[in-house]
Amino acid sequence: MDYQAALTYIETFIDYERSLDFSRQARLYNLDRISLLLNQLGNPHNRLKVIHIAGSKGKGSTAALLASVLTQAGYKTGLFTSPHLITPRERCRIDGELISAAEAAFYIDRMKPAIETVSASEFGRVSFFEIYTALAFYYFADKATDFAVIEVGLGGRLDATNVVTPVATVITPISLEHTAILGETYAEIATEKAEIIKDGCPLVLAPQHRDARAVIEKVANERNASIIEARPHRADCPSIQCLVKDDDGVPVAQQFDVEMDSESYPQLTLPLLGYHQYVNATTVIAAIECLKQEGYAFPKTSVYAGFKHVQWQGRIQQIMSSPFVVLDGAHSPVSMEALCLTIRESFRYTRAIFIVSLMKDKNLKAIGDIISKTADTVIATQVSENPRVTAPEAIQDTWSGTCEKITICPSPEKAIARALTFAAPTDLICITGSLYLVGQALEFFKSQ
Repeated sequence: MDYQAALTYIETFIDYERSLDFSRQARLYNLDRISLLLNQLGNPHNRLKVIHIAGSKGKGSTAALLASVLTQAGYKTGLFTSPHLITPRERCRIDGELISAAEAAFYIDRMKPAIETVSASEFGRVSFFEIYTALAFYYFADKATDFAVIEVGLGGRLDATNVVTPVATVITPISLEHTAILGETYAEIATEKAEIIKDGCPLVLAPQHRDARAVIEKVANERNASIIEARPHRADCPSIQCLVKDDDGVPVAQQFDVEMDSESYPQLTLPLLGYHQYVNATTVIAAIECLKQEGYAFPKTSVYAGFKHVQWQGRIQQIMSSPFVVLDGAHSPVSMEALCLTIRESFRYTRAIFIVSLMKDKNLKAIGDIISKTADTVIATQVSENPRVTAPEAIQDTWSGTCEKITICPSPEKAIARALTFAAPTDLICITGSLYLVGQALEFFKSQ
């Protein structure tokens, strides 16, 4: 089959990421289908050196940054992330290059008999995410990658990626999100995510809420998994970050130092803005130190090059400078707080115009309270073709008492066009609330 036929075929399977019953259906996740599917394919995941990454915030950025360093160190590196912004091919990359349309079609065609066999079994039809997970493992193994950096889709315990036996695991900061699926407390959510920890496999741990940390440490101790900690300075510590600006005074990167017991990394340059990305960077450094302890070589220059050249769209991504247009996939109170703080501290602008679309399972009121402290104007819109999206009228109703100026627009394209029409050259337009909105915005600007 060709690429379009392969896409059409995959889209006949349930996509929980866009399911209206997302919370209820996610409780039915299990590892039986993906295990059977991989068995039918010859268990390609068992031929991979996997670094498995879970967490609530920053796991995608951490995965991309770690993969960039591995590539710069000379390792052939696969990277599996979700969701995608524009094309599903973004989910599977080797050394930064997306799987080609021809290769995607080729591997799906080879996988189809196994997909059909499993879907006809007692375990039921496989899902969209399970197919892409299996595709990544199959592709990375077939291409003989040295490492595969694998991001958990949701949670950890029952996520389709949790069939691997990794060489290292990473848990990024945990926050209260997907509570209908993972639990109402830090401890409950940490219990789900800590299940990626495997016997004797070292764990890299980002800073955590004390309740989450207690759970994770208990599981790690029970499984004889050593812990290597990321050590960022507190956000209020002076001089930990220095903005790098272009000739027009626009921030394009940040610089900072990272200290570990065995190595120091002064003046690292990272083209991802915000204190939260600094935390992600310290987590990656801890992961590198962990892999060095396991016998893998990392020239110091590979860390600097990997940081400097990382590419990761939709994270405080600037795509216009007059007015400033920034895209970010923040979709929880924690991530929105980080985004708004970075905007206020890093950019100089006259007015802030926010274009927002949110999923129905998000904390609408809390996010509105946070945005209202930064936004002068809000345009609520609705990502197309996703039943999980909150209607813009609901956003307006909830935020009308908090955001002084809030209007609605039926589509992201019209919302962006409206914002560009009345924005002054010194204003800032922030498009946020969902990675699906970011993807639609990227397509809009690409077409323009």
